Amino acid sequence: MEPKLLDFSKSLQICKALESLVSRGFGPQGLQTLMCTSTGQVLMSNNGATIFNAMLIGHPLGRLVVDSINQMTQYTGDGSKVFILMLTDMLQQIDSRYSERERGELIRGLNHFNQHIFPNLQQHVLKHSRKSNLRSDKKGFCESIEGVLRGVISPHYSARVVESLTKAVMSSLNFDLSPSLFLEQISIMTQNFSQLAIKIIGSSISDSTTLDSYIIQRDFVTEFEMCSMECVKFVVLMCSIEGKINTEDGESIYLSTNESLGNFMKYQRERVERFASLCSEQDITLVISTMGIPKYCLQVLSSKKISVIQYVEDEDVEFLSWMCKKNIISEFPITKFTEKEIFLASSCKRVIINGRPCVQLIPSGEQLAPFAKTLLLTAPTDGLCSQLYTVVHKAIKSVYLSLNPPNSLEITEESETCASYTIPGGASFELLCRQFLMKISRNKIHNKDMQIAEMLEKAFLTVARILHRNVSETRLNETHNFLVKLSYMQNETDLSRDSCKCLGFDRRGIVKDMEKEGVLESLNVKFHVVSCVLNLLNTILKTNGIIGIKNA
Repeated sequence: MEPKLLDFSKSLQICKALESLVSRGFGPQGLQTLMCTSTGQVLMSNNGATIFNAMLIGHPLGRLVVDSINQMTQYTGDGSKVFILMLTDMLQQIDSRYSERERGELIRGLNHFNQHIFPNLQQHVLKHSRKSNLRSDKKGFCESIEGVLRGVISPHYSARVVESLTKAVMSSLNFDLSPSLFLEQISIMTQNFSQLAIKIIGSSISDSTTLDSYIIQRDFVTEFEMCSMECVKFVVLMCSIEGKINTEDGESIYLSTNESLGNFMKYQRERVERFASLCSEQDITLVISTMGIPKYCLQVLSSKKISVIQYVEDEDVEFLSWMCKKNIISEFPITKFTEKEIFLASSCKRVIINGRPCVQLIPSGEQLAPFAKTLLLTAPTDGLCSQLYTVVHKAIKSVYLSLNPPNSLEITEESETCASYTIPGGASFELLCRQFLMKISRNKIHNKDMQIAEMLEKAFLTVARILHRNVSETRLNETHNFLVKLSYMQNETDLSRDSCKCLGFDRRGIVKDMEKEGVLESLNVKFHVVSCVLNLLNTILKTNGIIGIKNA
């Protein structure tokens, strides 16, 4: 099939269609999008990546844009709406101002901008950002983390729910750890959020709470009533508790007669009794198994007062093993449990969460990795539970990225001791970047740089304008009101000073110092979104032809 020339106006049309789906949902007062998926499922969401993935986009460029957003959100967790708003605005500027021949110069201009201007933009914004260190400014550090959580959650829920969720997530973090362990704690929660969060159907999202434990969502399987235990020693099995028969040791039993069957059962029971005795000798009172355990084995273990949890997911026990720095038993027979195979817990008890029996373990030990408390996410329906889970996970990712400096080449002692890098919300970042790019474009250092700087400057302004439109309480003279507020914000922001007020729009469209409002954004997330937009724009400009395959 002959390649077909890529129509640039078609690219713009596709991006405009994607933008129309999420532009009204941008900001704290953003609207929900109601749509029907290909399977007939009704979906209501305010998350840009969720909406884009629910659509069946057939055009190759549309798929390219959605895949780019997915790759970006896997790293940042947030920023899909800003991504599509900036990309669409820059494509519209290119389509209206530049011919096909001039677009080749834009590619060279983009490469030059990324190498020489973009690092300067990062350094400029970093100079005006908020930096808080866990060791030297614990209070400011906690406020920064809380501000990032509030900034990510705000577009999805009311102010009351936002504060409740922010408080719940903050209570799941331990700020008394050393800087290195605190970073490890956030990393664990980010990468293993599914193991540390439970979605349950409740009366209200504001009922979210935390449990100081690790929850195994499986029933106790014992022959006696389980009581709460203190100072628990337990082992984790990923093999049959009966073990395997080794033919080389002469233990193979051929089940040809009733007598041999009886001998086989006697042999297996002796193995289980040896295992139970071994547990008793080493004060092990709990066995966790990924496999099912026969009833007669449960009876033997019950006689030794050993509790059993069976059918636990492999990923759950692997996470437990990694968190406790202990080994999982995957092979029998065993003569003695080693120290690396015995897990420790300060307590173990049975709890009921949303009518479902669960096991509540509180691991302990010197080498225990720092981990967050189990977070309960409640919502009226299962769909809203999933939406809440996505939002909170995005917030945790943003917190983790806020602890990394936006420019990885500039690693300072402060960053190595766990410092947060944040910028006030409410379009403060976009307006600060715009003012810097306006200064660059006026200097006309390089014509190619000036073109890209002007386009990016207008894209930042578009993001701020759409945010103001969505949060404004009145629609009368909307453009005039925005320009008046923009002029006031520019006059109040003095870039010549090392520290200046970064003004933005609050939930009602009023110009305020968003740092005092407690709404902050991760600087690393913001710059990563801008970088991804420029990279995708470069790819689109370089694409000359596409091949479309029709359905049979």
